[in-house]
Amino acid sequence: MLRVAAALCALTLVFQWIRFLQEVFTIASGMPAAGAFVVALVFTGLALSGGVAAVRDMPIVVVLAGGLSLIPVGLYLMLFPGPTRWIGLLDAGMLVIGVALVRADRVRQDEN
Repeated sequence: MLRVAAALCALTLVFQWIRFLQEVFTIASGMPAAGAFVVALVFTGLALSGGVAAVRDMPIVVVLAGGLSLIPVGLYLMLFPGPTRWIGLLDAGMLVIGVALVRADRVRQDEN
């Protein structure tokens, strides 16, 4: 169940980053800063890798994807109103779900 939640969180993050990029182009009249495009592309890939890791049952990668996307950009985007705030909240959610997956994996290994 947690793996499904992490995968859905990652999929939602991918769509939120695409929406963020669309808003950046709309607000800047088609000429946004080059960094906005690169940031959106990198963090879309990071969210996608976290989702694939959740499906393939690699919880440490889910933790890394959630943590790496939360710390530099996710916390900053939580301060913005509107849908961009969801990016930071979903990053935090993926981090928490990843930690829960790691703990569940350790309990499962200790039982065997």
